[in-house]
Amino acid sequence: VDFTSIVKPLVRVVEETVSDPDGGLRFDVTGESGYVPGETATPLAVVLNELLQNAVDHAYPRVGDEPIEGTVHVHLEREDSLLEVIVTDDGVGLPVGFDLTKSPGLGTSIVHALVTGELAGTIEMANARDGERPGTRVHVRIPVPVAGWNVEPPG
Repeated sequence: VDFTSIVKPLVRVVEETVSDPDGGLRFDVTGESGYVPGETATPLAVVLNELLQNAVDHAYPRVGDEPIEGTVHVHLEREDSLLEVIVTDDGVGLPVGFDLTKSPGLGTSIVHALVTGELAGTIEMANARDGERPGTRVHVRIPVPVAGWNVEPPG
């Protein structure tokens, strides 16, 4: 399955659930994933949904009635047998001393378990940059079959 064709509607659904006529939380998707097996696409879609939901829930805390403003960016990159999914936001960043492997959050635990277990990949989570709003950058790398990754399947 072309994972990019799953990512764009998934991002759109998350964006619609948080859309605020006065707010400015924007989402964008760049890059291409190529085709990945269905048994990889399904857990990876769960991972991406959790990462997007974490960005919405934690990166942009509401202050009174002020609208949420920011950008969540999803980048897909495929090189041979490696698929990379990078989710970056420009929110408040991670708490001081954050450790992905010791995070008490259920969503983060699910993401870590799926990526490192079922998907046999790696995940890194860190502040995206220095400053008042450092944002968060999550970098997922998973192995995928090489054969025909950039060719549409028949039918």
